Amino acid sequence: MLRFIILVTLLVSSACALQWEIYREEMIGNKESSGEVMVKTNQGLPGLCWTCKWTMRNVKKKISNGATQDDIKSQLSMVCDQIGFLKSACRGMVNKYTGVLVEELSTSDDPTTICVNVGICKKRPF
Repeated sequence: MLRFIILVTLLVSSACALQWEIYREEMIGNKESSGEVMVKTNQGLPGLCWTCKWTMRNVKKKISNGATQDDIKSQLSMVCDQIGFLKSACRGMVNKYTGVLVEELSTSDDPTTICVNVGICKKRPF
């Protein structure tokens, strides 16, 4: 019984930690110069920007500089299996933007730049 309680506690805390990370990253990216938090209105699914950056970061790690488009497509199709409860959001994003993501992953852009170029994330004001 104690093992079950510990297991449930660990699962709940890891899910909360992931949600907190998504929330924190979105809030950092949405601060205006005055320091007030903006409300997102043009992004449909909360956490999609974080999902995009996570996906691009993991695919970039697995492909080499000379990777073909087929190699990149293969990695894109497999990476969503590793994201956990955001798997369906990841797959939807990859399916919708496959062509653009393959082109963007062929460049030397970082994950944030790729997600901004695709239109999934907002460009941060500097």
